[in-house]
Amino acid sequence: MIRETVYEYWENPLPSLQERSFDFNLLCLDLINDIVGIRRAGKTYLMFQIIKYLTEKEKLNKKSTIYVNFENRKLYPLKSKYVNDLVELIYEERLLDKFEKIYLFLDEIQNLQNWEKYIRNIYDEFKGRIKIFLSGSNMKLLGREYVHLLSGRHITLVLYPLSFEEFLKFKGILPKRKNIILEKERAIIKKALNEYIQYGGFPEVVLSGLKEKILQQYFSDIISRDVVFKERIRKDIALLEELSIYLISNIANLTSFRRLTNLFNSRGMKITLPTLIHYHNLFEDAFLFFSTRIFSYKIKDQLQHPLKLYCVDTGLVNACGFKFSEDLGRLYENMVAVELKRRGKEIYYWKDKQQREVDFVVKERLKITQLIQVCLNLEDERMTKRKIQALLEASKELNCNNLLIITQNEEGKEEIKGMQMIYKPLWKWLLTDTE
Repeated sequence: MIRETVYEYWENPLPSLQERSFDFNLLCLDLINDIVGIRRAGKTYLMFQIIKYLTEKEKLNKKSTIYVNFENRKLYPLKSKYVNDLVELIYEERLLDKFEKIYLFLDEIQNLQNWEKYIRNIYDEFKGRIKIFLSGSNMKLLGREYVHLLSGRHITLVLYPLSFEEFLKFKGILPKRKNIILEKERAIIKKALNEYIQYGGFPEVVLSGLKEKILQQYFSDIISRDVVFKERIRKDIALLEELSIYLISNIANLTSFRRLTNLFNSRGMKITLPTLIHYHNLFEDAFLFFSTRIFSYKIKDQLQHPLKLYCVDTGLVNACGFKFSEDLGRLYENMVAVELKRRGKEIYYWKDKQQREVDFVVKERLKITQLIQVCLNLEDERMTKRKIQALLEASKELNCNNLLIITQNEEGKEEIKGMQMIYKPLWKWLLTDTE
């Protein structure tokens, strides 16, 4: 069946696609490229985009590329020997004689048992002749055995749902000049931001009219296929679903697993603390959630304090979580968290003994490079004063003068107690690099 799948791929045209941001310089590296991320974020279509680049821009013959999706029903039951079958096919078709390099795209590879050893063998045997791309919807693609076997042989790209800039491209409304945005363009962009916050950035959702229904199905599929099925969980399915709803309804809030365990037990849903932590980790492995720890130079402090939880897409939050009056502020904060992760930043939150809190501490190597607060409405004087005071205290403690407040509309600079505050609306910050 693997041969039939490859022949079908060669004979059929690539599907039409909207291009994502991708650094094509990665193609020059003699390393395996891992593409990981939440289900339906666009990993398959990114592979097709790379193939399109190779065949159209680089003028390569399509037969120098091989694409296999290991969620293809025709390949079930999956067999480990499929990888060897691909090597045999390469020899049978004399592809290494015909072409300088073969590009091998293996989608959802983690579904194949013992795939790590086969990939290691192909990489070592055909180094420089076969370039390998792998994708997966679970962090276990990057599990201990894989990292051990392919240490120094791979580079990983985490693919998130569309960034706001990609979202605007998909909608056909990206401003003509990135640094100069006209008043008319600004109004259109701000309206688009509301849709982006409401429905998120999953490509299919952006282009569909059935947004909420699709998002609810995505959420269900992630729980059932990437958590329950992959972990062979036969019990506690109802508890898992209840936990997922609780977590997605409490994004941007501090989460204590001990308190959460007590809450579920008090409601008659028996669970131990280690089991709850394990289930939370399964959600993170499926890229549904991620969390930040309190900033401290002591690991013990980081482990003792609650986590701050975020969802990878605000569309899922709105479609599947319970709604509260303070949702917009938390959705803004969630969006900033996702964008910082997309930009590859190491992030924490800061809190002192007086309960003053800073939403994001951005760290690069050993240095704190930026402190960020999300403050929706500066007209709320009490909230704004509290946010600014926390920034000032954190700035003194962490020796960081790069202070940013992300707002809904306000923009400008202000000097407070000798420190400069930069105010920037969310839409503009999402379209620029962090400063």
